[in-house]
Amino acid sequence: MNIEEIEKIVTIAGSFGIGAILGAGVLFYFLRSYIPAYLSEKGKNLATKEDVGAITEEVESVKSGYAEVLEEVKVGNQLKISAIEREQNIKKEVYMDAVEAITKSQNMIANFSNLNISEEKITSEFSEQAGKIAKVQIVGTKETVRAVTTFMGEIGTATLHLMLERMSLINRKNDIQISVDLRDKYQSEVERYLSIMKNMNLAGNQDQGTWDYVNKSFEFECEQRDKHNKEIDELWALQNQEHLVYVRQCMATFFKISDFLPQAVLSVRNELGLEISPDEYLNIFNENIEKGKAVFDEFISKLEPENA
Repeated sequence: MNIEEIEKIVTIAGSFGIGAILGAGVLFYFLRSYIPAYLSEKGKNLATKEDVGAITEEVESVKSGYAEVLEEVKVGNQLKISAIEREQNIKKEVYMDAVEAITKSQNMIANFSNLNISEEKITSEFSEQAGKIAKVQIVGTKETVRAVTTFMGEIGTATLHLMLERMSLINRKNDIQISVDLRDKYQSEVERYLSIMKNMNLAGNQDQGTWDYVNKSFEFECEQRDKHNKEIDELWALQNQEHLVYVRQCMATFFKISDFLPQAVLSVRNELGLEISPDEYLNIFNENIEKGKAVFDEFISKLEPENA
């Protein structure tokens, strides 16, 4: 309120007398002293409420944004955890199948010593197992893939070598079977001529020509039977001797290949979080291998004197 406005108020009040002038003075003092302070404080209160409201909205906004971030992080972490769990489950499935396949593949080396199992059956089983083992290259780490590949490479090399060594044994086995078949054939003829001679005796046949023919035929069949019996014995003696050597070779190869297995096993266990001390595992593994060797050597040593 300026001077001109005050003068107007006083002039108007003067027209009403001295009392009005005094009242105007009091009113002027009230307006000048109280009203501005009130309006000022009122403004402060309004400003404070507005500020508090703004701050509250900001805080709520931050809290909301923080909650969204936390939820995103939570969802992201959950997805990562789920992905890791799926990967681990896939690895476990692959490795469980691979371990079984590796075991069967290693046993294939020992199966070469069984001459009654055809090479086709042995190699076909190996081919079936190879597919399971190959999956390791998809899920395995560099160390695991290298260890498994090295192991399977040793099996492949041993397979080719043992197949070549086995060939002579298989051929001799076939020769023995041929001789056995011929021996049985001649034995059958021997029995037939014995039956003829028995019937001739019962019939009282005294024809010398017939008897000479039957006797000569009988003697020929006996000679051929005995000849093949001798061949069979000689072939079996050689076969048993060389077969024992081959069995030792197969098992020596089996144990040699076993040396490459621990690295693959330890690498897989490390991937799956199945902790074990490498030294402890190797001690357990080597103890079992040595026991296996001892049992095998004892078994073979009992067979060798009988076939010496």
